[in-house]
Amino acid sequence: MPRLIEHLVEPQRLLLCWQARESEKRSRYQVGELIKQGDDVVLRYSSGSDMEAAKQAGFKGYPAFPLKQMEHKHQVIEAFIRRLPPRSRRDFGRYLELRAIAPEAEISDFALLGYSGAKLPDDGFELVHPFDEPPETFEVLIEVAGFRHEAEVSPKALQPGDTIQLKPEPGNQYDAEAIRVESRGGKLGYVPRGHLTMLHRMLQQGASLSGEIFRINGTSERPLVYVLVQVVRASGLNHNPVKLQA
Repeated sequence: MPRLIEHLVEPQRLLLCWQARESEKRSRYQVGELIKQGDDVVLRYSSGSDMEAAKQAGFKGYPAFPLKQMEHKHQVIEAFIRRLPPRSRRDFGRYLELRAIAPEAEISDFALLGYSGAKLPDDGFELVHPFDEPPETFEVLIEVAGFRHEAEVSPKALQPGDTIQLKPEPGNQYDAEAIRVESRGGKLGYVPRGHLTMLHRMLQQGASLSGEIFRINGTSERPLVYVLVQVVRASGLNHNPVKLQA
């Protein structure tokens, strides 16, 4: 059985990302944040170049929360929780396991939105845990971006538990902060943009990263690969994880 997340971190905010599925590059953009304010959750849209690029790619806001209003407070958490299956489902434990979370884990709805991504098949939205105040060691499950077009290794050659390597690509023509994911001597794809800021922040703080393939699924036309990345901050280095290589 693949390893599961051992250190759950309760977030105070989540990044709202959107993928332009109709564009040729299928680019991802950070378009907002869900922010805890006491017992409430606020949706705050982003401003700046990423939002402008998203609008040009067709972004029109999250349903029921129009872009003409930059901040929304009414029924925000309720709207996003509908992206998760009800906890009363008999297979809810399996849903958690597929997202590297132990079925018996105590996890809030807000944290589950971040750890699961809360993705649906038809709208391009994803929620990302930013790990603003992480412990010395924590884990994050990441779907490899671009596997369908970038992979140099067949999904049939991969197995859960295979070690991965994470390699920065500062010369990448599309994103100087790109981090390439490799396994079995070939490229699998890239770390999605929503996770890049956090991983680079951890590296700047002296953290070490290691990882392994968690699961391979999807279809033959659109295979999906998920990797479980462990982050060990400098003060918690007590083993020999694989470090990022330049």
